[in-house]
Amino acid sequence: MTSMKRVVPVLSVILLLILLGTGTVLSMNIAIAQVDASVQDIILRDDAFHGRGKFPFIEWWYFDAKFDNGYTVTVGIQILNILAKGIVNTRLTIYNQGVVVLKNYEKHSFRDLSASTETPSVNVAGKQLIVGMYDTLSDCFVYDVTVSTSDGAVSLHFVGCTRGWKRQQQTGDWWAVVLPRANVTGTISIGDMTMNVTGTGYHDHNWGIGPRIVLRFGWFWGTCSSSNYSVTWAEVSTTRHTQHPIMVVNKKDGGYLDIPSEMIWFSAKNICIDHFKCVPRFFNIETMTDKVFLVINMEVISVDHTKFLGFIDYWRYHVKCTGTIIADGHMETVDGVSIMEYLRFR
Repeated sequence: MTSMKRVVPVLSVILLLILLGTGTVLSMNIAIAQVDASVQDIILRDDAFHGRGKFPFIEWWYFDAKFDNGYTVTVGIQILNILAKGIVNTRLTIYNQGVVVLKNYEKHSFRDLSASTETPSVNVAGKQLIVGMYDTLSDCFVYDVTVSTSDGAVSLHFVGCTRGWKRQQQTGDWWAVVLPRANVTGTISIGDMTMNVTGTGYHDHNWGIGPRIVLRFGWFWGTCSSSNYSVTWAEVSTTRHTQHPIMVVNKKDGGYLDIPSEMIWFSAKNICIDHFKCVPRFFNIETMTDKVFLVINMEVISVDHTKFLGFIDYWRYHVKCTGTIIADGHMETVDGVSIMEYLRFR
């Protein structure tokens, strides 16, 4: 662990040097798009480990869950591979009413990673963190996510209740939303306290991402839902003043609808200074097409800031979502707490 801490600043410098030398323009997370991309169905193998051979790459798996007792959990596994010397980061954060009660961040060598290229199976330092499968009887993806630290642990079972999708940009990187919405059960442990939990969750996976991503400005990303509809959205900024919105609406136990970017309107207001950056505290996203009408406001409840690689600022919000979704001639109310993020490279 100590030696890895010394390596991170060095890799940060190497990363920036590679950015200037590579001709590949790739993007990250919600994919920083040059043009619109079509959304496709996914298969289980899409959520396996991909890598990029000897080329530098970034890849990660992300899970979150919101529970009936007011606790929320986020789990992330990020792989940063540069010049055949990689780092694997594991992150576990547990919140109570949006307030951090446990935050664990561990760095490992790439040699500590054992991940299948056929199925979602990720093992780090001898611990099985992710196992995914397709349940043919229920026609859904099922995942077990287990993370154990000295201060706490989670053991969660995700059962998908919406159809997953993926999209590839012309730049080559992929974003797969495997579980736009899932039913989640399991346990959370904090110190000597263990509690049973039930709630709803989300899972996505990004791969094929080149290091030039840090030349971009950043992005907003989030989800929100009503009784039968789930919305995954993003506002990706190639520069401070150039944005590309993305939105996909999923129907519970049904299909999905990819909204054209020119029919998505996103705004951010109530700007505050946070870690020397201008950071909004209120958001609005809207769309109106012949198939769906949507207006959702997101008011920030709490903010959790993290610094990556010494220069990437990341804010995780808990937000109160309120609004309306009209689809299939049916109107539903959005009223609940969700998780969203804001990432800036500069």
